Amino acid sequence: MKSETIRKHVLKNAVLHDGKSQADAIIPKLLGEDPKLKSKIKSLMPEIEKIVKDVNKMKLEAQKKELLKLDKHALDKKEERNDLPPIKDIKEGECSFRLPPGPEKQLHVGHALTYLLNNYYAKRYKGKLILRFEDTNPETCRQEFVDGNKEDLKALGITWDKEYFLSDNMSEYYKLCDKMMKNGDVYSCNCNSEKMQEDRKKRKRCKCADKTVTENLRDWNKMKYGTYKEGECVIRLKGDMKNKNSVMWDPVMFRVNKTKHYRQGSKYSAWPMYDFTVAFEDAKITHVLRDANWTQRVELQDYIREKLSIKKHPVNVLYSRYQIEGGVTQGRVIRELVNTGVVTGYDDLRLATVKALLRRGILPEAMMELLKEVGITKSKTTIALEKLYTINRRLLDKRVNHYFFVEEPVLLVVNNPPVELSFNVPMNPYTDKTRTIKTNGLFYINKSDAKKGLIRLKHAYNVEIKKVEDKTITGEYVKEASIKNVPIIQWVPEKEFLEIKIIEALPLFNKKEEVQKDSLITHKGYAEKTVDFLPIGTQVQFERFAFCRKEADQWVLTHK
Repeated sequence: MKSETIRKHVLKNAVLHDGKSQADAIIPKLLGEDPKLKSKIKSLMPEIEKIVKDVNKMKLEAQKKELLKLDKHALDKKEERNDLPPIKDIKEGECSFRLPPGPEKQLHVGHALTYLLNNYYAKRYKGKLILRFEDTNPETCRQEFVDGNKEDLKALGITWDKEYFLSDNMSEYYKLCDKMMKNGDVYSCNCNSEKMQEDRKKRKRCKCADKTVTENLRDWNKMKYGTYKEGECVIRLKGDMKNKNSVMWDPVMFRVNKTKHYRQGSKYSAWPMYDFTVAFEDAKITHVLRDANWTQRVELQDYIREKLSIKKHPVNVLYSRYQIEGGVTQGRVIRELVNTGVVTGYDDLRLATVKALLRRGILPEAMMELLKEVGITKSKTTIALEKLYTINRRLLDKRVNHYFFVEEPVLLVVNNPPVELSFNVPMNPYTDKTRTIKTNGLFYINKSDAKKGLIRLKHAYNVEIKKVEDKTITGEYVKEASIKNVPIIQWVPEKEFLEIKIIEALPLFNKKEEVQKDSLITHKGYAEKTVDFLPIGTQVQFERFAFCRKEADQWVLTHK
């Protein structure tokens, strides 16, 4: 990281805050440009602090002048993107969209962005939003995931008009397969997966495709009624073996799976594959917003609809998948981490699931703002979680109350203090609300702040620290109200403090993709007694520490 880049951000921060920059405010900006710097922040801090000190000595006009030399557009008034792009040729009030979770896992931030996108357009164009659980995989679908998905969607502020489950339509899928079989569009195949894969690579149609309709129906009935074991027979589509699109090479439409289904029990043995069900179900809606990686499957699904004599095709709005950097989002990986006990559950603070992010204190509005900032594009879109934190920080900054917290507290004894005082401390720099804190010359301060010299107890008075011992610090009250360039520190009164612990989540995996054992750390210290009376779920900013959210017996660190 070049010093010039750091200086640019320091100058920007100073200009925004009447000429005074804060070192802690620079870190998110640097991480926003390069998330990989997270591991180097500690080594960069001395340089950041040095530049902040230098810039803060300058007059505001001089700061602006230098900033414009580094970035000529830094002071331009930028138009904020308030909306996502319109959808072409859409009819207001006559459109529909879908939310298609597979209840095999809990939702992660990538799902959240996609579902928020569908919710946004459905509301924008006064259309219908359909919640459709794609639960035709008996092995992995669970009621707990259905309940969890709905809980997450509601927490994100998403509302839908209709809800249904694909597994409830099994009899309909069977009839559709019967129709395709009688029309000669599908065939039963008794080859093993290795033989099918080998034929597909050669773009060679399986000899099973030469079976008569009667033979195919016989096999199909044996699949439906449980006579065939798993892997003994599948139903394949007669696709197009000459097509350059590999998904068209006679894909499997139904397979045998005798696992007891969470919703249908043991009622069905033959289960449809994704493309078969989606081809039919997507014909019920007008617009499908989907990852551009699924472009190949659009051709297949259109083909299946044509074979089913379904003339209506949805409009496909394709965009690049949201790749999330800095968090675990792969459903299979998350499920394994939960099942093996590596993490405590789907709301483990180290995950990027919706449950974990909401538990940490990420606002649903922040996810929507992130979506608007990123937009939809067919270009590869990689989103650093730090960008989400930056947006969340901006939203929280003006709405949460501030309190003092001291980690590794040591007692500061102030000699000759004023008679017991009450200080009116602002709840938030953006409001007129205050809280009253009483003091008697005894304070708890951070051990890191316990250094000989002059300090200012924020919102209180100046103290010159004379003596530093292991657990007790001695200082003298300094009457002067305003002294320049004095470190301002937070504190907690000795009379009214509360011992708390704050859990911070670090990256779960290291650079070698190995699980880091110490990825959850605990900060212990004293907070103002007032926070004991705050409701569970309250979010605050512990000054000079972090934004945090209250739980039943602890606090969790949202972000710095």
